[in-house]
Amino acid sequence: MAWVTRTEQGRWKARYRAPDGRTRSKTWDRKTDAEKWLRAELSRRDRHEWVDPAMSKTTFGDWVPRWKSTRGNLAASTLAMQASLLENHVGPWFRDWPLGRVTPTDMQAFVVALEAKGLSASTVRQCYLIAKGVFDTAVDAGMIVRTPARSVTLPRLPDQEMRFLTREEVGAVASAAGEYQALVLAAAYTGARFGELAALRIDRLDLLRRHLTVVFTLSDVRGQWSLKAPKTSASRRQIALPRFLCDALSQHLASIPIDGDGFVFQAPRGGPLRRSNFRRRVWLPAVRQSVGQPMRFHDLRHSHVAMLIAQGEHPKTIQARLGHASIATTLDTYGHLFEGLDEAAADRLDAATAPSARPQAAGTVIQFTPSTSDNPR
Repeated sequence: MAWVTRTEQGRWKARYRAPDGRTRSKTWDRKTDAEKWLRAELSRRDRHEWVDPAMSKTTFGDWVPRWKSTRGNLAASTLAMQASLLENHVGPWFRDWPLGRVTPTDMQAFVVALEAKGLSASTVRQCYLIAKGVFDTAVDAGMIVRTPARSVTLPRLPDQEMRFLTREEVGAVASAAGEYQALVLAAAYTGARFGELAALRIDRLDLLRRHLTVVFTLSDVRGQWSLKAPKTSASRRQIALPRFLCDALSQHLASIPIDGDGFVFQAPRGGPLRRSNFRRRVWLPAVRQSVGQPMRFHDLRHSHVAMLIAQGEHPKTIQARLGHASIATTLDTYGHLFEGLDEAAADRLDAATAPSARPQAAGTVIQFTPSTSDNPR
Protein backbone atom coordinates (compact mmCIF):
# COMPACT_ATOMS: atom_id res chain seq x y z
CA MET A 1 0.00 0.00 0.00
CA ALA A 2 1.64 3.23 -1.18
CA TRP A 3 0.50 6.57 -2.53
CA VAL A 4 1.48 10.18 -3.21
CA THR A 5 -0.92 13.00 -2.29
CA ARG A 6 -0.86 16.78 -2.40
CA THR A 7 -1.00 18.64 0.91
CA GLU A 8 -2.92 21.79 1.68
CA GLN A 9 0.34 23.73 1.48
CA GLY A 10 0.85 22.55 -2.11
CA ARG A 11 3.64 20.07 -1.35
CA TRP A 12 3.69 16.36 -2.16
CA LYS A 13 3.53 13.67 0.52
CA ALA A 14 4.65 10.11 -0.20
CA ARG A 15 3.43 7.33 2.10
CA TYR A 16 3.76 3.56 2.28
CA ARG A 17 3.22 0.67 4.70
CA ALA A 18 6.57 -0.46 6.12
CA PRO A 19 7.46 -4.05 7.12
CA ASP A 20 6.96 -3.12 10.79
CA GLY A 21 3.28 -2.37 10.03
CA ARG A 22 3.61 1.37 10.45
CA THR A 23 2.94 3.96 7.75
CA ARG A 24 6.05 5.88 6.76
CA SER A 25 5.91 9.20 4.97
CA LYS A 26 8.01 12.06 3.68
CA THR A 27 7.01 15.40 2.14
CA TRP A 28 8.63 16.93 -0.94
CA ASP A 29 8.30 20.13 -2.94
CA ARG A 30 8.08 18.30 -6.25
CA LYS A 31 5.91 15.31 -7.11
CA THR A 32 8.72 13.64 -9.08
CA ASP A 33 10.96 13.70 -6.00
CA ALA A 34 8.20 12.18 -3.87
CA GLU A 35 7.62 9.39 -6.39
CA LYS A 36 11.35 8.71 -6.72
CA TRP A 37 11.74 8.40 -2.94
CA LEU A 38 8.69 6.16 -2.71
CA ARG A 39 9.97 3.82 -5.43
CA ALA A 40 13.32 3.52 -3.65
CA GLU A 41 11.65 2.73 -0.30
CA LEU A 42 9.37 0.12 -1.86
CA SER A 43 12.31 -1.47 -3.67
CA ARG A 44 14.24 -1.81 -0.40
CA ARG A 45 11.17 -3.24 1.27
CA ASP A 46 10.62 -5.82 -1.48
CA ARG A 47 14.31 -6.84 -1.41
CA HIS A 48 14.11 -7.26 2.37
CA GLU A 49 16.71 -4.50 2.78
CA TRP A 50 14.46 -2.08 4.60
CA VAL A 51 15.46 -0.92 8.08
CA ASP A 52 13.80 1.42 10.49
CA PRO A 53 15.37 4.88 9.87
CA ALA A 54 15.28 5.56 13.60
CA MET A 55 17.42 2.47 14.27
CA SER A 56 20.09 3.49 11.79
CA LYS A 57 20.43 6.77 13.73
CA THR A 58 21.78 4.86 16.74
CA THR A 59 25.33 6.03 17.32
CA PHE A 60 28.37 3.81 17.14
CA GLY A 61 29.12 4.50 20.81
CA ASP A 62 25.62 3.50 21.90
CA TRP A 63 25.86 0.24 19.94
CA VAL A 64 29.30 -0.81 21.25
CA PRO A 65 27.91 -2.38 24.49
CA ARG A 66 25.72 -4.66 22.37
CA TRP A 67 28.76 -5.70 20.35
CA LYS A 68 30.73 -6.34 23.53
CA SER A 69 28.01 -8.71 24.74
CA THR A 70 28.90 -11.03 21.82
CA ARG A 71 32.61 -11.24 22.73
CA GLY A 72 32.48 -13.30 25.92
CA ASN A 73 33.99 -16.43 24.35
CA LEU A 74 37.37 -14.78 23.71
CA ALA A 75 40.52 -15.06 25.78
CA ALA A 76 41.02 -12.48 28.50
CA SER A 77 44.16 -11.17 26.78
CA THR A 78 42.24 -10.64 23.52
CA LEU A 79 39.41 -8.84 25.31
CA ALA A 80 41.91 -6.57 27.09
CA MET A 81 43.67 -5.75 23.81
CA GLN A 82 40.37 -4.94 22.08
CA ALA A 83 39.21 -2.77 25.00
CA SER A 84 42.44 -0.76 24.81
CA LEU A 85 42.21 -0.20 21.05
CA LEU A 86 38.52 0.67 21.32
CA GLU A 87 39.20 3.25 24.01
CA ASN A 88 42.24 4.85 22.40
CA HIS A 89 41.62 4.67 18.66
CA VAL A 90 38.29 3.27 17.43
CA GLY A 91 35.96 4.96 19.91
CA PRO A 92 37.31 8.52 19.54
CA TRP A 93 36.87 8.30 15.76
CA PHE A 94 33.40 6.73 15.44
CA ARG A 95 31.73 7.28 18.83
CA ASP A 96 29.20 9.97 17.81
CA TRP A 97 28.57 8.75 14.27
CA PRO A 98 25.08 7.32 13.50
CA LEU A 99 25.52 3.75 12.29
CA GLY A 100 23.66 4.45 9.08
CA ARG A 101 25.81 7.46 8.17
CA VAL A 102 29.19 5.70 7.97
CA THR A 103 30.31 4.82 4.43
CA PRO A 104 33.18 2.72 3.04
CA THR A 105 34.93 6.01 2.27
CA ASP A 106 34.72 6.94 5.95
CA MET A 107 36.20 3.56 6.88
CA GLN A 108 39.08 4.09 4.46
CA ALA A 109 39.71 7.54 5.93
CA PHE A 110 39.81 5.95 9.40
CA VAL A 111 42.49 3.48 8.29
CA VAL A 112 44.56 6.21 6.62
CA ALA A 113 44.37 8.38 9.76
CA LEU A 114 45.63 5.52 11.94
CA GLU A 115 48.57 4.96 9.60
CA ALA A 116 49.34 8.68 9.72
CA LYS A 117 49.51 8.46 13.52
CA GLY A 118 52.38 6.00 13.13
CA LEU A 119 50.54 2.89 14.30
CA SER A 120 51.90 -0.43 13.09
CA ALA A 121 50.17 -2.31 10.28
CA SER A 122 49.10 -4.99 12.76
CA THR A 123 47.53 -2.43 15.13
CA VAL A 124 45.74 -0.66 12.26
CA ARG A 125 44.28 -3.98 11.11
CA GLN A 126 43.14 -4.82 14.63
CA CYS A 127 41.39 -1.44 14.92
CA TYR A 128 39.68 -2.00 11.58
CA LEU A 129 38.50 -5.47 12.65
CA ILE A 130 37.03 -4.05 15.86
CA ALA A 131 35.08 -1.40 13.93
CA LYS A 132 34.02 -4.01 11.39
CA GLY A 133 32.76 -6.25 14.19
CA VAL A 134 30.60 -3.47 15.59
CA PHE A 135 29.03 -2.77 12.18
CA ASP A 136 28.58 -6.50 11.44
CA THR A 137 26.53 -7.00 14.60
CA ALA A 138 24.47 -3.94 13.65
CA VAL A 139 23.69 -5.57 10.28
CA ASP A 140 22.74 -8.84 11.98
CA ALA A 141 20.40 -6.95 14.33
CA GLY A 142 18.71 -5.09 11.48
CA MET A 143 20.08 -1.70 12.50
CA ILE A 144 21.66 -1.06 9.10
CA VAL A 145 21.35 -2.77 5.72
CA ARG A 146 25.01 -3.14 4.79
CA THR A 147 28.27 -2.81 6.63
CA PRO A 148 30.50 0.10 5.59
CA ALA A 149 33.54 -2.10 6.32
CA ARG A 150 33.93 -3.24 2.71
CA SER A 151 36.31 -2.46 -0.15
CA VAL A 152 38.79 -1.02 2.36
CA THR A 153 42.51 -1.19 1.59
CA LEU A 154 44.49 -2.21 4.66
CA PRO A 155 48.24 -1.78 5.26
CA ARG A 156 50.31 -4.79 4.35
CA LEU A 157 51.78 -6.74 7.22
CA PRO A 158 55.58 -6.94 7.10
CA ASP A 159 57.08 -10.38 6.71
CA GLN A 160 57.77 -11.82 10.14
CA GLU A 161 61.45 -12.62 10.39
CA MET A 162 62.23 -15.95 12.01
CA ARG A 163 65.58 -16.63 13.58
CA PHE A 164 66.87 -20.19 13.68
CA LEU A 165 69.56 -20.98 16.21
CA THR A 166 72.06 -23.79 15.97
CA ARG A 167 72.38 -26.22 18.87
CA GLU A 168 75.52 -24.40 19.97
CA GLU A 169 73.71 -21.05 19.95
CA VAL A 170 70.82 -22.52 21.95
CA GLY A 171 73.35 -23.71 24.50
CA ALA A 172 74.89 -20.24 24.68
CA VAL A 173 71.53 -18.56 25.35
CA ALA A 174 70.63 -21.22 27.91
CA SER A 175 73.89 -20.75 29.79
CA ALA A 176 73.38 -16.98 29.84
CA ALA A 177 69.85 -17.46 31.23
CA GLY A 178 71.28 -18.70 34.54
CA GLU A 179 68.64 -20.35 36.74
CA TYR A 180 66.28 -20.46 33.74
CA GLN A 181 68.67 -22.51 31.62
CA ALA A 182 66.27 -25.48 31.67
CA LEU A 183 63.41 -23.29 30.45
CA VAL A 184 65.38 -22.18 27.39
CA LEU A 185 66.40 -25.76 26.64
CA ALA A 186 62.81 -26.97 27.07
CA ALA A 187 61.54 -24.37 24.59
CA ALA A 188 64.22 -25.20 22.02
CA TYR A 189 63.91 -28.99 22.28
CA THR A 190 60.13 -29.39 22.67
CA GLY A 191 58.81 -26.49 20.59
CA ALA A 192 56.40 -25.55 23.39
CA ARG A 193 55.27 -21.95 23.68
CA PHE A 194 56.25 -19.74 26.62
CA GLY A 195 52.71 -19.78 28.05
CA GLU A 196 52.60 -23.58 27.84
CA LEU A 197 55.91 -23.98 29.68
CA ALA A 198 55.01 -21.33 32.26
CA ALA A 199 51.81 -23.31 33.01
CA LEU A 200 53.63 -26.66 33.22
CA ARG A 201 53.18 -28.33 36.60
CA ILE A 202 55.32 -31.04 38.08
CA ASP A 203 52.56 -33.62 37.86
CA ARG A 204 52.50 -33.10 34.07
CA LEU A 205 56.22 -33.78 33.73
CA ASP A 206 57.21 -37.46 33.62
CA LEU A 207 60.98 -37.72 33.47
CA LEU A 208 60.99 -41.52 33.77
CA ARG A 209 58.85 -41.95 30.68
CA ARG A 210 60.51 -38.89 29.10
CA HIS A 211 57.55 -36.72 28.22
CA LEU A 212 55.63 -33.66 29.32
CA THR A 213 51.94 -32.99 28.80
CA VAL A 214 50.56 -29.62 27.73
CA VAL A 215 47.21 -29.15 29.43
CA PHE A 216 47.12 -25.42 30.18
CA THR A 217 48.66 -22.17 29.06
CA LEU A 218 49.39 -19.30 31.42
CA SER A 219 47.68 -16.00 30.66
CA ASP A 220 48.84 -12.74 32.24
CA VAL A 221 46.50 -9.81 31.57
CA ARG A 222 46.97 -6.50 33.37
CA GLY A 223 48.72 -8.12 36.29
CA GLN A 224 46.14 -10.89 36.69
CA TRP A 225 47.32 -14.38 35.82
CA SER A 226 45.16 -17.39 35.07
CA LEU A 227 45.44 -20.86 33.63
CA LYS A 228 43.32 -21.61 30.60
CA ALA A 229 42.92 -24.48 28.18
CA PRO A 230 44.86 -24.26 24.90
CA LYS A 231 43.03 -22.75 21.92
CA THR A 232 42.62 -26.06 20.08
CA SER A 233 42.42 -29.72 21.06
CA ALA A 234 45.62 -30.32 19.07
CA SER A 235 47.48 -27.94 21.38
CA ARG A 236 46.67 -30.24 24.30
CA ARG A 237 49.39 -32.75 23.64
CA GLN A 238 52.14 -34.98 24.97
CA ILE A 239 55.70 -34.16 23.89
CA ALA A 240 58.55 -36.67 24.09
CA LEU A 241 61.79 -35.40 25.63
CA PRO A 242 65.41 -36.13 24.67
CA ARG A 243 67.43 -37.70 27.47
CA PHE A 244 69.75 -34.71 27.95
CA LEU A 245 66.72 -32.47 28.46
CA CYS A 246 65.38 -34.84 31.10
CA ASP A 247 68.71 -34.56 32.89
CA ALA A 248 68.57 -30.74 32.71
CA LEU A 249 64.99 -30.67 34.01
CA SER A 250 65.87 -33.08 36.82
CA GLN A 251 68.71 -30.81 37.95
CA HIS A 252 66.40 -27.81 37.70
CA LEU A 253 63.72 -29.41 39.88
CA ALA A 254 66.33 -30.31 42.49
CA SER A 255 67.32 -26.65 42.74
CA ILE A 256 63.89 -25.07 43.30
CA PRO A 257 61.40 -25.22 46.19
CA ILE A 258 58.13 -26.96 45.44
CA ASP A 259 55.42 -24.41 46.15
CA GLY A 260 51.68 -24.89 46.39
CA ASP A 261 51.10 -24.26 42.71
CA GLY A 262 53.66 -26.86 41.68
CA PHE A 263 54.97 -24.95 38.67
CA VAL A 264 58.10 -26.38 37.06
CA PHE A 265 59.28 -22.87 36.10
CA GLN A 266 58.60 -20.32 38.84
CA ALA A 267 59.18 -16.67 39.54
CA PRO A 268 62.26 -15.97 41.70
CA ARG A 269 60.07 -15.80 44.83
CA GLY A 270 57.72 -18.57 43.77
CA GLY A 271 54.43 -18.46 41.94
CA PRO A 272 53.80 -18.12 38.22
CA LEU A 273 56.51 -16.91 35.87
CA ARG A 274 55.20 -13.78 34.17
CA ARG A 275 56.24 -13.22 30.58
CA SER A 276 56.95 -9.47 30.85
CA ASN A 277 59.13 -9.87 33.96
CA PHE A 278 61.01 -12.82 32.48
CA ARG A 279 61.62 -10.96 29.24
CA ARG A 280 62.98 -7.86 30.97
CA ARG A 281 65.01 -9.50 33.74
CA VAL A 282 66.26 -12.69 32.10
CA TRP A 283 65.65 -13.03 28.38
CA LEU A 284 66.90 -9.72 27.01
CA PRO A 285 70.11 -9.73 29.09
CA ALA A 286 70.78 -13.36 28.13
CA VAL A 287 70.33 -12.62 24.41
CA ARG A 288 72.64 -9.59 24.59
CA GLN A 289 75.26 -11.67 26.36
CA SER A 290 75.09 -14.59 23.89
CA VAL A 291 73.67 -14.45 20.34
CA GLY A 292 72.57 -10.81 20.14
CA GLN A 293 69.37 -9.21 18.94
CA PRO A 294 66.99 -9.62 17.23
CA MET A 295 65.92 -12.75 19.06
CA ARG A 296 62.48 -13.52 20.51
CA PHE A 297 61.68 -16.32 22.90
CA HIS A 298 59.29 -17.66 20.24
CA ASP A 299 62.28 -18.09 17.93
CA LEU A 300 63.27 -21.05 20.10
CA ARG A 301 60.12 -22.74 18.79
CA HIS A 302 61.17 -21.94 15.23
CA SER A 303 64.66 -23.28 15.97
CA HIS A 304 63.13 -26.53 17.22
CA VAL A 305 61.33 -26.98 13.90
CA ALA A 306 64.50 -26.26 11.93
CA MET A 307 66.36 -28.95 13.90
CA LEU A 308 63.62 -31.51 13.27
CA ILE A 309 63.50 -30.78 9.54
CA ALA A 310 67.29 -30.92 9.24
CA GLN A 311 67.32 -34.41 10.75
CA GLY A 312 64.58 -35.57 8.37
CA GLU A 313 61.55 -35.80 10.66
CA HIS A 314 58.15 -36.30 9.02
CA PRO A 315 55.95 -33.17 8.84
CA LYS A 316 53.19 -34.96 10.77
CA THR A 317 55.61 -35.53 13.65
CA ILE A 318 56.51 -31.84 13.62
CA GLN A 319 52.83 -30.87 13.52
CA ALA A 320 52.08 -33.03 16.55
CA ARG A 321 54.97 -31.65 18.60
CA LEU A 322 53.98 -28.05 17.83
CA GLY A 323 50.29 -28.63 18.51
CA HIS A 324 49.13 -27.31 15.14
CA ALA A 325 45.52 -28.20 14.36
CA SER A 326 46.36 -28.78 10.70
CA ILE A 327 49.47 -29.89 8.88
CA ALA A 328 48.74 -27.08 6.42
CA THR A 329 49.63 -24.61 9.17
CA THR A 330 52.97 -26.35 9.69
CA LEU A 331 53.79 -26.43 5.99
CA ASP A 332 52.63 -22.87 5.35
CA THR A 333 54.84 -21.60 8.18
CA TYR A 334 57.93 -23.75 7.68
CA GLY A 335 57.60 -25.11 4.15
CA HIS A 336 60.63 -23.13 2.95
CA LEU A 337 62.83 -25.12 5.34
CA PHE A 338 62.04 -28.35 3.47
CA GLU A 339 63.79 -27.11 0.31
CA GLY A 340 66.70 -29.34 -0.63
CA LEU A 341 65.35 -32.40 1.19
CA ASP A 342 64.11 -33.85 -2.12
CA GLU A 343 67.67 -34.09 -3.42
CA ALA A 344 68.75 -35.68 -0.14
CA ALA A 345 65.97 -38.26 -0.51
CA ALA A 346 67.18 -39.10 -4.02
CA ASP A 347 70.74 -39.51 -2.74
CA ARG A 348 69.55 -41.90 -0.02
CA LEU A 349 67.64 -43.94 -2.63
CA ASP A 350 70.81 -44.14 -4.69
CA ALA A 351 72.88 -45.26 -1.73
CA ALA A 352 70.33 -47.86 -0.64
CA THR A 353 69.91 -49.51 -4.05
CA ALA A 354 72.16 -52.54 -4.47
CA PRO A 355 74.14 -52.89 -7.73
CA SER A 356 72.17 -56.02 -8.66
CA ALA A 357 68.93 -54.06 -8.51
CA ARG A 358 70.15 -51.26 -10.74
CA PRO A 359 69.16 -51.27 -14.43
CA GLN A 360 72.00 -52.23 -16.78
CA ALA A 361 73.19 -49.30 -18.85
CA ALA A 362 73.19 -49.88 -22.64
CA GLY A 363 76.14 -47.60 -23.09
CA THR A 364 77.93 -44.58 -21.80
CA VAL A 365 75.74 -41.70 -20.61
CA ILE A 366 76.63 -38.55 -22.53
CA GLN A 367 75.52 -35.04 -21.55
CA PHE A 368 73.61 -33.63 -24.51
CA THR A 369 73.89 -29.92 -25.27
CA PRO A 370 71.65 -28.73 -28.11
CA SER A 371 73.25 -26.63 -30.83
CA THR A 372 71.68 -23.45 -32.14
CA SER A 373 70.42 -25.34 -35.20
CA ASP A 374 68.45 -27.66 -32.91
CA ASN A 375 66.55 -24.83 -31.29
CA PRO A 376 63.02 -24.35 -32.64
CA ARG A 377 62.31 -20.99 -34.14
